[in-house]
Amino acid sequence: WSRILRGLVRSLRAKPSDVALTVSACVAIAWLCERAVKLEAADASEVMSAFVVVMRAHPRESDVVESACFMFSAAARSNDEKVRANITASGAPLLIVMALKHFSEAQGDVQPVLRRVVHALRMARIEDAGTAGAIRLAGAPQALARVVERHRENLMLVKNARAAASMLEESHVDL
Repeated sequence: WSRILRGLVRSLRAKPSDVALTVSACVAIAWLCERAVKLEAADASEVMSAFVVVMRAHPRESDVVESACFMFSAAARSNDEKVRANITASGAPLLIVMALKHFSEAQGDVQPVLRRVVHALRMARIEDAGTAGAIRLAGAPQALARVVERHRENLMLVKNARAAASMLEESHVDL
């Protein structure tokens, strides 16, 4: 499975502009992470690197962001200390916040992508005070409050947005 995972990551890096390939590869990687592969620190670093490439290439493309956040969440399930450190060091959590800010203000049917983005932020489980502070300064609490306000009828989304806000508040330190 690791060989397949690495091949999918290489595909993402080789053609980040191909939306269909990106969505398919992100979903496949998420499936592998959830069902078949126990991520080692090196593999987690590669997946996070691919996530960063994808999110930078398509920061406002809802299908790509949704599938990339699905991939992130699946990879971030690990409790391995080195994997968690690679997730934080990758810069991926800040890209999640950028997507959260954009889609919390976007018009149209954004609830599916917001569901994935908010879940990814929760799965990031930011334990590093500096990263948590940067996420707060980047506007995550305000964007989460906007999600709660604009999507009150979606109880699960509101519950997850509040849980993500609570997680950020728990890691609060004065910078």
